[in-house]
Amino acid sequence: MLLLGKHLREMANLSKKETQPTTWSEFSTPLLMLAAFVLGAGGMWVIMSSSAPEKQVVQRFVAAPPRAAPSTPETPAAPDVSNLAPAEAARTLADWNYDRQNWTHAIEHYQEAIARGADNANVRTDLGNCFRFLGQAQQALEQYEIAQRQNPLHENSLFNQAGLFAEVLHDDERAVSVAREFVSRFPQSPRAPAAREMIGRFSERKR
Repeated sequence: MLLLGKHLREMANLSKKETQPTTWSEFSTPLLMLAAFVLGAGGMWVIMSSSAPEKQVVQRFVAAPPRAAPSTPETPAAPDVSNLAPAEAARTLADWNYDRQNWTHAIEHYQEAIARGADNANVRTDLGNCFRFLGQAQQALEQYEIAQRQNPLHENSLFNQAGLFAEVLHDDERAVSVAREFVSRFPQSPRAPAAREMIGRFSERKR
C-alpha cells in the first residue's frame, strides 16, 4: 500500500508539472522572429506603396524620342546626253532646266539648240516663256513672233502673246487684238474660251 500511495503521488506531481503554463522565455525566440518578419514585410509594403505613384507619374510623362528630320530628296542628275546629236542634246538639257524653272540655264541651252539647228516654233516659244518668267517681256515677245512666222498654225506662240500683253505689258488694246485673232484662226482650240473671256473682260473695262 505504501508503494502504491507513493507511486500515485509521483504520478500526480508529474501530471501537475505537465499542466503548468509555459513561461515567456520559452516563447521569446519564436515571437521575436515572427515580429521581425512582420515588421520587415510591413516596412517593405510601406516603401513599395509610397514609391508606386512616383513611378507611374514618371512613366506617364516620359518624353517621346525626337522624330528624325524628314529627308530631303536629292536633286536629280541631269540627263545623259552623251549619245545624242549636239542640237538634240542642247534641247534635252534646255527642257530639263525648264521643267525645274532654271530659266537662265534653260535659255542658254535653247539658244545653243537654235544655233546648232534645232530651230522651230516649239523651241522659240519655250525660249520666250523663259524670258517672260525672268521679267524680260520684250525678249519674250520677240521669240513668240519668230515662232509665229516659222509656223502660223502654232497656237501656243499666239496665245502667249495675248497673255503677255494682258498680264505683263498691260496693253489692253493689243491683248484684245491678239485674242480676237486667236479666236478667228483657232475657233475650236481648247484655249478659245479663255481668249473670248479675255476679250469680254477688257471690253467691259472700256465702258
